[in-house]
Amino acid sequence: MKMGNADTQLKQRKKKKKSSSAKHKMKKREKKIPAAERKRRRRRARRRIVVLEWALIACVVFVLIGAGGYVVWNLPSLKLSRELNAGMEYTQEEAYDAAIEAYENALKIDSTSVEAYRCMAGAYINMQEDSQAKQILFDGWENTQDEGLLEYYCTVILNEAVAEINSDAVNAGTIEKIADVLERHALKEEAVELLGTACSRWMDAADITEFDFSSYEQIMNRLVSLSDIVGSESMREIISGFGWLGAEELKVPMGYVDSYLSILESANTWMEMPERSEMIACLHKVKEVQAEFESLFQEFDAGNYEAAKEFLVKDSYLQIRDAFINGTMQYWDGATYIPVSREYVIIKWKDGKCSFSFPNYDDNENTAGVITVWGNEMLDNGVQRSSITYEPAKDGENYYPHTEYIISYMCSNVQKETSFDYAMNYHFETRVLTEEGMTTTMIGDWGGPYQWQKTY
Repeated sequence: MKMGNADTQLKQRKKKKKSSSAKHKMKKREKKIPAAERKRRRRRARRRIVVLEWALIACVVFVLIGAGGYVVWNLPSLKLSRELNAGMEYTQEEAYDAAIEAYENALKIDSTSVEAYRCMAGAYINMQEDSQAKQILFDGWENTQDEGLLEYYCTVILNEAVAEINSDAVNAGTIEKIADVLERHALKEEAVELLGTACSRWMDAADITEFDFSSYEQIMNRLVSLSDIVGSESMREIISGFGWLGAEELKVPMGYVDSYLSILESANTWMEMPERSEMIACLHKVKEVQAEFESLFQEFDAGNYEAAKEFLVKDSYLQIRDAFINGTMQYWDGATYIPVSREYVIIKWKDGKCSFSFPNYDDNENTAGVITVWGNEMLDNGVQRSSITYEPAKDGENYYPHTEYIISYMCSNVQKETSFDYAMNYHFETRVLTEEGMTTTMIGDWGGPYQWQKTY
């Protein structure tokens, strides 16, 4: 018990001595560093901590600001604005290619940017590339349905039409452009006014002898369809005026007789004109004549000249022949030898009267064949002769050799036992013209079912 207590006491004394020694050493070390220095060191340490804290805060703020700035800088609205502003600056500098590129970039950001479409179109117009401008404006209108873009598009079109009118370069395309605007239901008043001017200028400048009936028909049909859209008295007057080609002479291809007739009749429903009514009647006569000779042309084209025998004694043909002989033929102009052809008809206007004629073999380089009516008085023993001539299609531009087929129903000397008497019979004659001269072959008493037969 005592030894144990003694050991414990010994340990406590050693521990106390050690602690006392450590304190002594610390006191000894503290004595070596002045107080002012220690304060300075403490302040420095505190400053370092503050600096580190601010640096950390600054870094955090910088990161936040940078990230926010990047987001803001790349906002679609701001990017769009930058491209539009760049395009406008390039436009002011007349750097149109660069401006267009900027506007294209703007549309990549926002494909519905009306301003980008408008400004890009303006750049193209400044470059005198109106077709590109129109396409951009039309695309813009389709993508945005913005009426302002549509009106801009139509304005560009009308400006083109105005330029063509002012330079006396009006054509069918000019009228088509204005019609496009009217079909868009835009700038109606301006378009109608230009339409009237363009139609008048086009008709005044047209070569009537080689008139473009295909375009004429197309335009007229379109004007009629536009009448419901426009619905004005001005439009009625335009249609009526366009439906009258007041030329002294007009060459109408046979393939367009029906369409021209339709144009005239349609225009007359809008505003009736006595002159137009006269031409309508004239064209109906043209159709009647063509119908009369159509089957005979087909037979001759096939080389069947026998078909002429029946044709020469038809009442309808004899009425045509007699009308020329008596001078009572209405509308069809001609005397003595009157050609009928299928390529075109010549419409003539004189003294308020309309008439027509067909080109003969010599006048028509591309003829498919000509039938000639003999409208002169030729009596054989008191009976009027009935004759026609047929000339086949030309071989290119070559006139020679040139063959004529003459077919007649006329009086002949018909043998009566040992004597002769006059009787009606068919004659067939061919004339072959060459550069050296003409060869004639006559077939008299050609016979046929309409031969006048007598009992002797």
